[in-house]
Amino acid sequence: MGSLVRVLPALVAAISCLTALAIDIPDLRYLKAHNDYDPDGPYHEFLDYSPDLSVQGMDNSIRRVCLAGQWLLYDEHYYSGFKAFFSDVNQCHNLSSSYSISSLRYAGSPYGLDDVYYNLYEGDLWTGNEFKGNTNTPNVANLDMKVSSLSISGQSPWTFFTGLQYAGEAVCVYPTYVTNNGGILLHHNSIPTITNLGLSDNSIRSVAKGCLTDNVYRGDRPHQGERGDQGGH
Repeated sequence: MGSLVRVLPALVAAISCLTALAIDIPDLRYLKAHNDYDPDGPYHEFLDYSPDLSVQGMDNSIRRVCLAGQWLLYDEHYYSGFKAFFSDVNQCHNLSSSYSISSLRYAGSPYGLDDVYYNLYEGDLWTGNEFKGNTNTPNVANLDMKVSSLSISGQSPWTFFTGLQYAGEAVCVYPTYVTNNGGILLHHNSIPTITNLGLSDNSIRSVAKGCLTDNVYRGDRPHQGERGDQGGH
């Protein structure tokens, strides 16, 4: 019994330490939605998707957002009618009084702000249904031949293929843009329509981590150097 009594306090201390570490992680994703422009006013904090903001009593009432991560705002329920895409680290933005925000969600990893991740969307401008992940996928399941826009985050490029099992045409997309606030980094790139990549709309069928083709898209800066391997190196 004596040893058990000694072990229990140590276990409680270890759990408390882990809890404190979880709370203190500096790169947690969040969005604080204010219903007026007062920076000290009340707000509702979102850590996850909301397909219908009336559930939180925030439908058509958001006027100011403070956020970390990539957040998408829509003027219709269930991620339709794109209105704004913010990629930021602990910054605030006032919205136009004409904006009527009825749903919102984030792009990127649910685990860490700058973790390697991709999001595929059924509609242009990141609308509609979604397929997402952080590993190679030989098919994009419910969005097979339905992808119209995409977003990536983290420090690895991704290669998008028009065939199953990494076949067909391919284009490599790098996280061209870097947001830095106090040393907290967010690497990202968002493509509003995949025709910008030189691919046909609704043609993406598989995805692999790394740059596996010489056909490289980086937005404002073409990639200089050799393509990477499947580990993203």
